[in-house]
Amino acid sequence: MENLQLENGLERRTTSQSSTSSANPTDPVSPTDECGCVRLGKCKWFNVAKGWGFLTPNDGGQEVFVHQSVIQMSGFRSLGEQEEVEFECQRTSRGLEATRVSSRHGGSCQGSTYRPRINRRTRRMRCYNCGEFANHIASECALGPQPKRCHRCRGEDHLHADCPHKNVTQSHSNSKRNSNNSSSSAAQEKSEEAT
Repeated sequence: MENLQLENGLERRTTSQSSTSSANPTDPVSPTDECGCVRLGKCKWFNVAKGWGFLTPNDGGQEVFVHQSVIQMSGFRSLGEQEEVEFECQRTSRGLEATRVSSRHGGSCQGSTYRPRINRRTRRMRCYNCGEFANHIASECALGPQPKRCHRCRGEDHLHADCPHKNVTQSHSNSKRNSNNSSSSAAQEKSEEAT
């Protein structure tokens, strides 16, 4: 016999077994009773980063898949491990899936204390005012307007285009290029003499 009870505006279906059958609470629920009714259970585990997990029913039925979109709570929706919940489910091609999950008394769920880590890369850019690699630009620099200066050596008597350090590095690279060219031309002359 099936009894309908209303608790907090939610429908609860309870079945009373006949006196001839054994009333063992550990017996699993039949597949027809698993769907379409409000059931109680606990969260077996929930992955907060991916937003899904599984519920273990108190009546010993099959585990139920739960997605964060069906959890009744405000803000970031998740379930804590072993959190007691009330849920409704339906059978899909993949198995049982929850269609509504709320706290034990029909309210909002408590949720997990863990939050997924967000990989935010800090964008480091060069401030042309202070010359530092930081998270601000020249218009937002805390130092205020600075005098014009070379961004290579930070000297105030010249600008980057006229930097003496720039010429030193260029002259070293030019001399390396010239020495490479002269050694390659000498190697070519030796190979020509050998033939």
